[in-house]
Amino acid sequence: MSALPHSLTLSASEFEMIESALETQEKILSVQVRAGGESAEVRLTALRSVLRRLRRQRRQADAPQGWGSIARGLFCNKNAAPETGQRSEVINRPA
Repeated sequence: MSALPHSLTLSASEFEMIESALETQEKILSVQVRAGGESAEVRLTALRSVLRRLRRQRRQADAPQGWGSIARGLFCNKNAAPETGQRSEVINRPA
């Protein structure tokens, strides 16, 4: 029997907090596994699976939605390239 998926809306900071807590739990469980805990090994495997799913979901959320987003990112981003005035100052700066 598989668990039913649930949808949850989280802010970026809440997502990071949950991910950080799960990474801490992963460290604790890995120490317990090295000490010989069999039940900890099962929980660690399940926890790593959850972390993989969270990281995969984060990458999908951060990815551009299509070619339009990619083009906007390349050509409309003010921070994409330095201004020509700044560039000449860096190149022509006295040594």
